[in-house]
Amino acid sequence: MEEQKVKKQIVPGAFSAMFWGISSIMAMYMFGWVASIVGFSKRSAALKLYEENPSMYSEKSLSILRTAKTCSMIGLFVSIFSTIILVLYIVFMVWMATRNYYSPYYY
Repeated sequence: MEEQKVKKQIVPGAFSAMFWGISSIMAMYMFGWVASIVGFSKRSAALKLYEENPSMYSEKSLSILRTAKTCSMIGLFVSIFSTIILVLYIVFMVWMATRNYYSPYYY
């Protein structure tokens, strides 16, 4: 008798979590952290589905979810860093614009 191989499926939401993780890297400024948070939440929901019934889903699902977590973490760190740099740049420009140029060394 031949055994029929059951084709395991990918966890619903795994590709969505990876999409949001990659989007968080691409968005960088300001809204990158939003996409990263959405990616983390989608990943946790998909991971919960996987843990409820791991025999139903393929191992590739777990790999996709790990990739989604890594991309979301990178996107979060990069967006926080770039937002801090942007705020410091704005503060520096405001400070430069409001400097007092009436010193005797200016002329």
